[in-house]
Amino acid sequence: MSDAESITELQSQLTHLERHIAEQDAEFYQLAKRVDALTQLVQAQKAQLSTLSAGAVAGDGDMPANEKPPHY
Repeated sequence: MSDAESITELQSQLTHLERHIAEQDAEFYQLAKRVDALTQLVQAQKAQLSTLSAGAVAGDGDMPANEKPPHY
C-alpha cells in the first residue's frame, strides 16, 4: 500500500469516527434532557407524596395512613 493510499484510508477512518462521535454526542444530549425531565417528575411526585402524607396525618377526622380500615 502506498503512502497516498494509507493517508486516504486513515482520512476515511477519521471521517467515520468523527461522524460516530457526533451521533453519540447528539444521543447523549437527548438522554440528558430525558434524565432532567424525569428528575423533575420525580421531584414533583415526591412533593405530592409529602403533601398527601402531611394531609393524612393532619386530616380532619380522616384515618391516619398507618391505620387499618375498620373492615379488617
